[in-house]
This record gives sequence, C-alpha cells and structure tokens, in this order.
Amino acid sequence: MNRSLRGLAAATAVSALAFAACGGSKDTAAPPPTTKQATKKQAAEVTTVAPEAEPITASEKRWLAQIEVYSERVDDEISRAGAITQAAMRRQARLYLNCERAVSRAGDPGRFEPARPFAERACERLRKAAQLLQESAESSGPGGFVFAGTAEAKQFSRAVSRAFEAAGNGQYDLRRALERAEEIERSFAS
Repeated sequence: MNRSLRGLAAATAVSALAFAACGGSKDTAAPPPTTKQATKKQAAEVTTVAPEAEPITASEKRWLAQIEVYSERVDDEISRAGAITQAAMRRQARLYLNCERAVSRAGDPGRFEPARPFAERACERLRKAAQLLQESAESSGPGGFVFAGTAEAKQFSRAVSRAFEAAGNGQYDLRRALERAEEIERSFAS
C-alpha cells in the first residue's frame, strides 16, 4: 500500500471510530455536495436575481401629485389664522367636501395602492369636519357671532371644536398617505 492510500485508510478508520463513539446517531450532517451539485446550486442562485423595479408610471406620478396638492391646500386652510366667520366655515367645509373628488380625480394609484386607505380615511374625517362646520355656521350669526350662554353658543362651540379635531385627523391621514407613498417609492429605488 502506498503512502497516500495508507493516509486515506487511516482517515476513514478514524471517522468510523468517531461515528461509533457517538453512538452511530442518524442525526449526522449531510455530506458536502459534489462539485457537480455545487455548480448547479450556484447556477440557480445566479438565475434568481430579482429584476429591477420599473420606474414610476405617469399615472402613479399623477396620483401622488394630486394627493400632494390637495394635502397642501388642507394644510394652508388649517394653518390660516383669522376670525371664525360663517364665510370662513363655509369655505373650509367646501374644501373638505372636495377630498373625495380630489382622490377620485387622482385616478388609479398603481403601486401606491397601500397609501390609498389613508387618503380615503382622510376624506371620511374631512367630510365629518365639513358637516360640523356647516352646523356651526347655521347656529351662528353672519359674522360667526353667538350669544354666550345660549343653546346656540353651546352647539356652536361643540361643533367647531369637533370640526377642528376631525379636520386635524384628516390632515394627519393625508400626511400618512403621502409618507406611505414615499416609502413605496423608495423601495422602487432600492
């Protein structure tokens, strides 16, 4: 027996002893893949590379732009300072009632679909704010004037505060829609 065969025989004997010493457990590791198996595995890994994401389509850009424009209009209206008059309340109510039209006009969001529920919830909240503002306008005089301590004053105060809360929640939901769309857009670039 030549030298290399003796070394191979010794290594085999040591492996057999180690296997026997471990109790001959069937939980041993699988043998390493042969060169042919390893090459096939590497070839499979190469072919499973994810394709690049398609760029944002024109309709997806349009949807995002429409939501951004409407959101900015709501932000501007909410941050506007001034007296609470019937005209101001009616102007805000008209803007808030246009939410559903703005989202509908934006069209199909495409891959921004996960952001749409936030925009739709914003519209629900803004519609509620509009109804409360209309109620407030009806319970006040032309300048937004109400007599303190009257039933109209209580109704006005309650409706105005609830309208501002609903509008703020709608504004927040519009921002969440835009943030979600930006997250999705960033995932396209990755």
